[in-house]
Order: sequence, then structure tokens, then C-alpha cells
Amino acid sequence: MKSSRQMEIVNMLERDKVVNTAALASHFNVSIETIRRDLDYLEKHYVLKKTYGGAELFVREPDSVPSLVTRNNKYPEEKNAIAALAAELIPDNCMLALDAGSTIGALCPFLNKKNDLSIICCDIFNAAQLLSEKSRIYMMGGFLTVDGTSSGTQAKEFFSTINDIDLFVFSTDGINPQGGITNDDTLINDLKKRCIKKSRKKILLADHSKFNSKGFYKTCDFSDIDILITDSGTSKDIIDHVREFCRVEVAEV
Repeated sequence: MKSSRQMEIVNMLERDKVVNTAALASHFNVSIETIRRDLDYLEKHYVLKKTYGGAELFVREPDSVPSLVTRNNKYPEEKNAIAALAAELIPDNCMLALDAGSTIGALCPFLNKKNDLSIICCDIFNAAQLLSEKSRIYMMGGFLTVDGTSSGTQAKEFFSTINDIDLFVFSTDGINPQGGITNDDTLINDLKKRCIKKSRKKILLADHSKFNSKGFYKTCDFSDIDILITDSGTSKDIIDHVREFCRVEVAEV
């Protein structure tokens, strides 16, 4: 976001679903032209859709987002190998936060074999996999995207109610070997940043295909995470480069 004003506009949209340009100008004590530039910026980044005299919250068409089944069917062996390796690094009796996504979904069966975990979930499908008497499951809440992921103001406020997290395990939409970890959704990206800030240890799970993609929003640098787990399909040159900033574990496939 370019400014705190734009973030507040997003918060208003999440709450009210629509905003009025003139009312925003009066609320922020700025010109209508300034608000229009804010709305143009937010529309460009798929946060809202401009309407006559205002804007409404942008909602992706379901067909524009790959289904969970589609994502699960991409590189299943690699994701399972990465998940198995990640599980070895997660001890019993800890509090961890889990990202959404198919790679994290592959991790859930391994977590069900552990004891006394407190797990914060931002994804309804992975949360459903983890329900058991051996673990305590917390949902982040807030607005749900079309693929069942928490986002929005209520999800962000969740973090002000909890203590530090032992471990954050997350995935990504894309990785730029020079620029770091990236994501395509601004609201979900903001939650990832909050999890990173709140967690003592950060583990990123990314199969080799992620290094061929680049999200619009930057999540963090490699130096902000502790461990990257990828598969043996990832270029050795990339692995050597990332090892200059953090620990890298390679799952053989």
C-alpha cells in the first residue's frame, strides 16, 4: 500500500463492501481527485472495483483461481517429499501457524502423527484435516476468499490477541532468487508478514516450480526466514544462492 489512507479505505471496504468517493474525501479531509487516485491505485492492484461515485470490494471470479484439486494435482510427489522433510523439523508440544495451500495441505497428515500441538490455521480445508484430540486448532477468522483462506481486518486483529508463535510454516506464489519471496494477493500477503513478525522461527515450503514464478507483492527476503525446504528439481545454482541467506533443505524426489 502507498499510504495508511489507502489501507483504511481497504478496511472500510472489507467492513461495508462499498465506499463513496465524496464521503471518503470528507472523511480524510482531502480532495476528490486524491481519493480517485487512491481508488485507481487499489483497482490496479485488484483490491477494489470502481463504480459510479465510488467503489466496491473486488471479488475474484471462481474460475480465475485454480481450484484446490488442480493445485493438489500439480507436483504431488515433490510436495509430499517436502512435507515429510518439514515434519521432521516440527517438534511435539509447540505452537505453530500454518499458511494455506496445497503444499501445507500435504504437511497436515504428518502433523496428525504428532502430539500436543497448538495450530493456528488460516485455511478451512487444512484445518479440517487437522481436527483431532491430540491437537488444538485455532481458526484465524475474517473474510474467506473463494478458496477458503482467511483475510481482512478481523484476521489481522487476531494477531493482537495471541503471544509469540514458535513456528510459522508457509508457502508462496513465487520466488525471485534476487528479490525474495512474493505473493499475488495483497491482503493475504499482509497476513503472511504478520505471521513472520510474530514467529520465532520461519520455514518456507516451495517446490521447484515456484522459482519460475513471481508474485506482485513482496512478502520477505530470504534473510527473514530460517529454513527453505524445496525439492531436488530446483536448480543447484539457485540453492547455492539462497544458502548465502538462510538454511536450505532439499527433499529428494
